[in-house]
Amino acid sequence: MAWFGQGKDTIEWDEYRDDVLFYKWGKEEIKKGSKLIIRQGQNAIFYANGVVGGVFTEPGSFDISSQIVPFLSTLKGIIDLRGDSGMRAEVYFVNAKELLIPWGTRQRIMIPSKDVPSGVPVGCNGNLIIEFRDYLKFIAKIAGVKEKFTLENISERIMGELNPIIAECILKGDKAVGLNALIALQANSRGLAKDIATELDKELLEIGFGVKDLNILSINYPDDVQAMAEKVAAQSFVGDVGKFASLSAADAMGKGSGSGVAGLGAEMAIGAALAAQMAESLKGAPAKAEEKAEVEDKFCPKCRKMTSGQFCKDCGSETI
Repeated sequence: MAWFGQGKDTIEWDEYRDDVLFYKWGKEEIKKGSKLIIRQGQNAIFYANGVVGGVFTEPGSFDISSQIVPFLSTLKGIIDLRGDSGMRAEVYFVNAKELLIPWGTRQRIMIPSKDVPSGVPVGCNGNLIIEFRDYLKFIAKIAGVKEKFTLENISERIMGELNPIIAECILKGDKAVGLNALIALQANSRGLAKDIATELDKELLEIGFGVKDLNILSINYPDDVQAMAEKVAAQSFVGDVGKFASLSAADAMGKGSGSGVAGLGAEMAIGAALAAQMAESLKGAPAKAEEKAEVEDKFCPKCRKMTSGQFCKDCGSETI
């Protein structure tokens, strides 16, 4: 078998970085006696004439002619055992480690709600792990046209896809239910994460990647909407709107509503509200007192017994 060139080459990715997804070896002519070095966390791909000839995943040092060529013998155009065409191939090294990417919605998604006609603004964030799925697509779409592709590059693509995917998954699953949306979404976060991973996987497969795992760390609202949701939950817990208002006012007075004129004004307003509630609750109190007075024990001057009411129950005489 004839080989192009003489001497030896070391085919390796010697300037490996965790954030770089692939490295293309700089030559297409592989000399006889060359060595292939694969380090931990790397895969080596032999590619020619639009075909992936082999993917080598085991770390170590390998002799091209005796250990690699036998596995590539079925790849037409790379090896011709009968002639002197030699061996030509492109060698790509890919990052085979778990590729962890933090993700998050770039802007809040307005989720329609019967309680909030304009929609409830929802944001999500978490982590995802991507992996290589289709080396041929990856080479055709990315490695064949770019010198470098990093986690930052693919992260940009993912962030661009996320908002519509998340909105679609939430609406499809009907997981948003008005002011209780936060609780509902958090309760269904695992199912929502699976739905997002499935849809995102389809998008990434176009460039040869896939989603191995995705989790949701936080589903959040703006502070004012969050505070509203917490108040609704607190009101539900107390059970009585009037009692909830009283507890809220008492709590505000206990903590202090602020300082200066504004704080004093707020405290006076709370005090006035409490006074109004107390006045309302005391309505009818005098009438009850009179009722009590009417049934008080009295003395009968005729039979000299204690009785109740205006007339004695025993003799009928008017009581004193």
